[in-house]
Amino acid sequence: MKNIIDRNFLLTTDVARRLYHDVASICPVIDYHCHLDVVAIAEDRRFENLYELWIEGDPYKHRAMRILGVPEEEITGAADPMTKFKRWAESIPQLVGNPLFDWSAMELHRYFGITEMLSPDSAERIWNHCRECLQTAEFSARGLLRKGEIEVVCTSDLLGDDLSIHEELRQSSLGFRILPSLRDASHVDEERFRVFESLGCVIADHAVSSPDGLDGLDVLAEAYAKRGWSMQLHLGALRKTSSRLREIAGASGGYAGIAAGFDPCSVSRFLDQLEARGALPNTVIYPLNPGDYAAYATLTGSFTQSGVRGKIQLGPAWWWNDHRRGMREHLDCLASYGVLSSFLGMTTDSRSLLSMVRHEYFRRVLCEWIGEQVVAGTMPDEWVVLEPLVRRLSYGNAKQFLKL
Repeated sequence: MKNIIDRNFLLTTDVARRLYHDVASICPVIDYHCHLDVVAIAEDRRFENLYELWIEGDPYKHRAMRILGVPEEEITGAADPMTKFKRWAESIPQLVGNPLFDWSAMELHRYFGITEMLSPDSAERIWNHCRECLQTAEFSARGLLRKGEIEVVCTSDLLGDDLSIHEELRQSSLGFRILPSLRDASHVDEERFRVFESLGCVIADHAVSSPDGLDGLDVLAEAYAKRGWSMQLHLGALRKTSSRLREIAGASGGYAGIAAGFDPCSVSRFLDQLEARGALPNTVIYPLNPGDYAAYATLTGSFTQSGVRGKIQLGPAWWWNDHRRGMREHLDCLASYGVLSSFLGMTTDSRSLLSMVRHEYFRRVLCEWIGEQVVAGTMPDEWVVLEPLVRRLSYGNAKQFLKL
């Protein structure tokens, strides 16, 4: 069976094809929020097989296989790597309509040149081909990032993490930059903040499951503002679902859900208090419930600063929303309730080295969406308008917003 990915995947109009091929596809990638293993990058890890590289650490895949009834032993348990890979291969044809179907096809095609669909029939051929590739330096951790045309990656680092690895990476000739970002700090530690800053940190992140989680963050936000760092707020994940899976798979095991919504009044009060004392950093808000998009897209116009483009951002479609439908819904809301041209664009929030193709996926969806607007007559068919818009949303706004 043929892989669905070709040159014009998702590009259904002439406008979309021109915008993608002539503009979006040639922009470098800035991935400003992810969970890549910085040790693997520092050591330039070599992977034995596709299971190690592609399945072992991917909770999206684990979740899909659980839904299909695959035994946990053959997902995260004691089964051998080949058995686990075959279970994933059996799952792929059953995932049509899910973004994992598209992403898997894109990853195999972009990194390994595979043009057939992963399935039980093709599993061993693909396993063997990729295993041969993985024996070469071109497919090491750093090699894979180079294939992703990366300019900057911001990893997620806790306040107490050993940052000497980042110092090693900073002094290495990588061809791209790996920067730390501060993850879920509980308090201000000036000494540690200076270390992060010296290594190029430009952004901090907080997961906030409920409004009371904003309590005390104002002190941290003020510290970020003083350093010129941006702040990310990931809002409304339903993390306490299956106690059984938490015990089996750990805190990031792929079983979280989407909460009913996150009160925009509490976020507005939080931002207002910071603004009132001149302590509001550039802020990216990621509501997990797509029903919140309009409220937070509107809030981007409530807190502004002279000379700063898009000081408050509706972050990209996040987690369970970073698929075609979620991205298009996000673009619709941001264009209607905010200013689309100020949007800082895609980030992966991923643990997988191969997930950088999600930038390509976003750019294809973006160009598809714009092309449809042009055909419908709701956007002008003017290159001088559309070309800078696509360039900004693919690359330029993130670079400017984060001062990279």
